[in-house]
Amino acid sequence: MPDTPESQRLAEEGRQGRDTLARNLASGNVDLAAQVFIDWLGGPGTWAKRTSDQKRIVLDNIGTALRSDVRLVTTCEQIAKFDFQILLVNGERSPKRYAAMFAAMRKCKYIAEPTIILNAAHAMNRENPTAFNTAVLNFLDHN
Repeated sequence: MPDTPESQRLAEEGRQGRDTLARNLASGNVDLAAQVFIDWLGGPGTWAKRTSDQKRIVLDNIGTALRSDVRLVTTCEQIAKFDFQILLVNGERSPKRYAAMFAAMRKCKYIAEPTIILNAAHAMNRENPTAFNTAVLNFLDHN
């Protein structure tokens, strides 16, 4: 993403969310850590709407969310070299930084506008699987 005050704000928001998760995990209350983190990603009440199976998946994997600071930077030059179609998918309630990342990518080369999955946030494949699967399958059918 370009180095702008807005991208710095969005990055800081991400850091704060992961820092809160780290503190909550360190307290030993994994259930609280998962609830706060999922509500941060998807909006208040997102955790409560999850099925017990969906909650178990999060609880089993919550520690991996802390590894998100260890990411390689993908440059515009690298994106411009992609010789395949790209599907950008975002939940309508996803954190704003995802839309900002997609906008930055779309400045590097032609990439169709993101498909927005209604009634979903970051975990759109779980929150609205029918719409998510339809979007992915339609993309694959046409590319």
